Amino acid sequence: MKTYQSPRWSQEIPDCSMPMTFDQHSVCSYRCLYCFAQYQKGIGGAKKSYVAREVGAVNVDRVKRIFTEPGYSQFWPYVKDRKTIQWGGMADPFDEHERRLGTGLKLLRFFREIAYPICFSTKGVWWLDDPRYTELFKGNKNWNVKVSIITLDPRKARVVEAGCPSPAQRLEAIRKITALDAGGATLRLRPFIFGISNPRHVELIEAAAAAGATALSTEFFCFELRSPILKRWLPVLDKLCGFDVREFYRKYSTGSGYLRLNRNIKRPFVDEMEAACRRKGVRFYVSDAHFKERCDNGSCCGLPTTFNYSRGQFCEALVLCRKNGRVTWPEVAEHLDFAQTFRWQDAEGYNTCSAERRVANWGLTMKDYLRRMWNTPTAGQSPYKMFEGIMVPDGLDEHGDIIYRYNPERA
Repeated sequence: MKTYQSPRWSQEIPDCSMPMTFDQHSVCSYRCLYCFAQYQKGIGGAKKSYVAREVGAVNVDRVKRIFTEPGYSQFWPYVKDRKTIQWGGMADPFDEHERRLGTGLKLLRFFREIAYPICFSTKGVWWLDDPRYTELFKGNKNWNVKVSIITLDPRKARVVEAGCPSPAQRLEAIRKITALDAGGATLRLRPFIFGISNPRHVELIEAAAAAGATALSTEFFCFELRSPILKRWLPVLDKLCGFDVREFYRKYSTGSGYLRLNRNIKRPFVDEMEAACRRKGVRFYVSDAHFKERCDNGSCCGLPTTFNYSRGQFCEALVLCRKNGRVTWPEVAEHLDFAQTFRWQDAEGYNTCSAERRVANWGLTMKDYLRRMWNTPTAGQSPYKMFEGIMVPDGLDEHGDIIYRYNPERA
């Protein structure tokens, strides 16, 4: 079996509360049509192995050294501060590969021993009937689990999420996770796909709340026009949704290539989901760049403030801006010591994209890069552009860094 290199830094590091993300295997056994991993792994040098579904596994001893040996990797400053990691960034931690190989189980035992904080993202359910796994989770307040369910329709789920447990089984998983009295269960309604997630999205939230979910994290499906895998599945997706998906995204999106639906078409659904959460006493989070200002706190994945997630990111800044009316760079920078210790171009697993970007950012630390994005409102990853005018530049502080003001009219 090939060795797989993980963890990595998330491509969403500017606004991610858990920028250190981990997978124990290189591919997932589930075949979800919307899987965003295909956008990265289905192209370039990794395409052949990904398409062939060749499973690689991490070197367990190497991963342990990352968390125990000072200076062993560029992740050390992050893990030394015991910041929460995301487990399940590109593959499901509790899929059929894990049931067969058990790579994750070895690491779960280790992480339980060192009491390390983790947020899991899964559709798997079998592990909740396996005491080898459940005993490790029982009473472990450091471990939060996001259970992904995008629809209550079992027929559509069976097609769009091939190989996954049914929505009903995953709702029962939330109930079992809640009974373990660990760090909480979150309903991950991501991606929200028009024609598949609705019209039963509110019913889904209510069912998850009844099962014990304490948070909802949602995000709308984005259409990658350049993905050959997605193009191949388009006729199936069109039939499930009941309309021409590609034309729908072209009509209601801005930009080209990677299409994100506009705010107005999403707004009524966000309103409905937020209202349902308020009625049921469930924390509300939007991972989508649109309406992220509505998050209950700065972790759009749904973690409560009791978790030691990274506060050095723009979602946290957005929430501060909403609460206080303004936000400054030092309020972000004070939480970015870990990002000062490695260079942008050397970031593990991070896609530095074009040669032009590499030249422009060469030699910057990751913290320097984030400061540049903060101070370049025209950049796609700046707070102004990313959140589409919710945070507005409003002068400079004494160090020459932009002060952002909250724009309630735009929100």
